Amino acid sequence: MHRILAVAVGKGADTSASAVARLVIGTKHSKEMRPYVAGLIRGLEKLGLKPGTDFEIDYATGEPKALKKLVQNAIAEHKPDAMFAMSTTAVKVAMSVSKDIPIVFPSISDPVADGIAKSCSAPGKNATGIRSLRQQSVHEGLELFKMTVPSLKTIYGLHKPAYGPATRALAEVKKAAKKAKVAFKSVTVRSHKDIAKELDKISQSGPAGSPQVGVMVMPDDLVLSAWRHVADTAQDKKLPTFYPVTDWVREGSSALAGYGVPQHTGGEAAAAYMRKVLHGVPAKHLPIRRAGGFEWAVNRSVAKALGITLPAHVLAAADRVVG
Repeated sequence: MHRILAVAVGKGADTSASAVARLVIGTKHSKEMRPYVAGLIRGLEKLGLKPGTDFEIDYATGEPKALKKLVQNAIAEHKPDAMFAMSTTAVKVAMSVSKDIPIVFPSISDPVADGIAKSCSAPGKNATGIRSLRQQSVHEGLELFKMTVPSLKTIYGLHKPAYGPATRALAEVKKAAKKAKVAFKSVTVRSHKDIAKELDKISQSGPAGSPQVGVMVMPDDLVLSAWRHVADTAQDKKLPTFYPVTDWVREGSSALAGYGVPQHTGGEAAAAYMRKVLHGVPAKHLPIRRAGGFEWAVNRSVAKALGITLPAHVLAAADRVVG
């Protein structure tokens, strides 16, 4: 049976003091499986690999400063045949720990700029996978956020400092904000604690049903890992939220809207490469390819809770409307 180590930035696993949780697929799993992992499992199943028979997944997740040690411990304990690294930070950490174990990623914006690959056509290193172009499309998301909530005058963008996919996108985001006639304010955070602190500082203005302040999650693995806290806190403060993915724009979630390739789609697309590396194909020879499947999703129930009436043209134009 093949052993896969899934690596992600997050708060830490919900079981095990080492923050490495065993996933015995089909019998038990983490309290909330990441859409990337769910997509990978689905993709491998479509390719004929059975979870629990052909592969098992271990899960190492922690905040950026702790992640390298967690991965080192997980490799020593579980001896993975491959790693599934779910963000730029996770890939860099995995590559720093091992130059030999193949790494597959479901979403990297610019692998060459971040030093993950020599080129997309010939990676030349032990990592390959899918480009979901979040960095390159986040400015379009800002314009769609303004279209979804026309009353917005100020948008706060949350991201880590010096995180390439987010900071490289800032210039285009600021241009889009100017075009949309909103003020964009970049907010840097280094931990889940920072995220909570910065959200507490943001307050709503404007009359009921016409919010003037919104929160936008930049293409940033730390902030995306805190999506539920961001969405729930923002809704409590009557702040609409917008994401560079759409997995969490769903029933029972407080996320208002999003634009991008769903994480589940990226995970499923990466499955073909995971099967190849598990069967001995070197990652350095597998070209990094772009993922399709961009979508714009809005949640009518969340809008109602915020007192917002979504414009008719938004409901007609969005790819997916829930609630």
